[in-house]
Amino acid sequence: MNTDLILNLGLSFTFITLAIYISNKIKFSSIPFLIMAGMLVGPHAPEALGTSLAIVHKTESIDLLARLGVLLMLFYLGLEFSTSKLAAAGSSLIKGGTVYVGLNFVRGVIFGWIFFQAWPEAFVVAGITGISSSAIITKLLVDLKRTANPETEFILGIMVFEDVFLAIYLSVLSGLLFSKGDVELLNILPGMVLIFVFIISIIVLGKRIGKLLEPRLSVKSAESFVVIIFTLLLLTAILVETIHIAEAIGALLLGLVLAETIHSKRVIQFISPMRDLFGAVFFFSFGLDIDYRLFGGAVSITLAAVLMTVLGNIITGLLASWLAGYKSKRGFNVAFTIIARGEFAIIVASLAATAGVSEILPAFAALYVLILAFISPVLAKNSRLLYEKYSKFSDYFFKPGTQKTN
Repeated sequence: MNTDLILNLGLSFTFITLAIYISNKIKFSSIPFLIMAGMLVGPHAPEALGTSLAIVHKTESIDLLARLGVLLMLFYLGLEFSTSKLAAAGSSLIKGGTVYVGLNFVRGVIFGWIFFQAWPEAFVVAGITGISSSAIITKLLVDLKRTANPETEFILGIMVFEDVFLAIYLSVLSGLLFSKGDVELLNILPGMVLIFVFIISIIVLGKRIGKLLEPRLSVKSAESFVVIIFTLLLLTAILVETIHIAEAIGALLLGLVLAETIHSKRVIQFISPMRDLFGAVFFFSFGLDIDYRLFGGAVSITLAAVLMTVLGNIITGLLASWLAGYKSKRGFNVAFTIIARGEFAIIVASLAATAGVSEILPAFAALYVLILAFISPVLAKNSRLLYEKYSKFSDYFFKPGTQKTN
């Protein structure tokens, strides 16, 4: 049994290595290639010459490494900032984040109603299309070396906003799907308030918490230091899960707190290799869950959703960035970086299918996420170029004296 487990992990890392090698060769983000690799060799793999290519199994060990990958990616992103910087954004972040999350959700509800003509399906589609993938966005920020950019703190704020919204959304969704539409506000409200108060408290008190932790992290031994940090990360994930906050957001908050200490650069040095290693496992593991055979009936709605998401997200992203004080190219960086959708879309679609809402939703969500995994890195990478094109267009048509004369 142990031999089979090691063999399965060995095969997984072989295909992960191959996917990263190919992506590096063509100078493209590794995310879609890792997802595709998981699809091609996982439980739902196609057949070649009458032989199934399903040679990698989804095991608990792969699930564990994948979860650690998400934790480490968000933890690293938090370390690049601090609670002080996030708190300083204040009202501008609240305005921009509320507009972004609110408009995306409303757009998703309208889109879902047009295609399904039913409120449960519309509400599910809004969750699939309205929530960004924190894992993919973090990976893009690292790959593009934008983690230290000023506008990235707004992207962090959006992730936190989305997590608070998710707690509300999932509570209402469960009521719609499993309680015959009866949703008791009094049952949801205490949890909402607890989550909101916890997150705001960490952001406001983060500097003080960091200073309390600082002397306790002053250990010379590299072994002791990395074990302490890793333990803190796991305990934080356990703590936030108990109050229904995503463990990845807990990791992000811990990173923001530790960024207030003198040890932040040392932490980054130790966790960066683990972030890359386990992060790759996460995207590969994500692909293992996707069954391409279900795509056929969902192509038309998926293509429409992708177009709606890209265009709609650019508009809402630019508007939210403008309200938060990020204009010009920084606003473009925000709008074109937060387009990716990911693991949450699959979870919501599976929940809807379990409740018997619509059989097409899991296939729609999987194909939708896969297409955006290819599109979003291209848009994020070229956001500055797109801004330059927009500026030239704007100057030509809207500024006096710049038009050509006949």
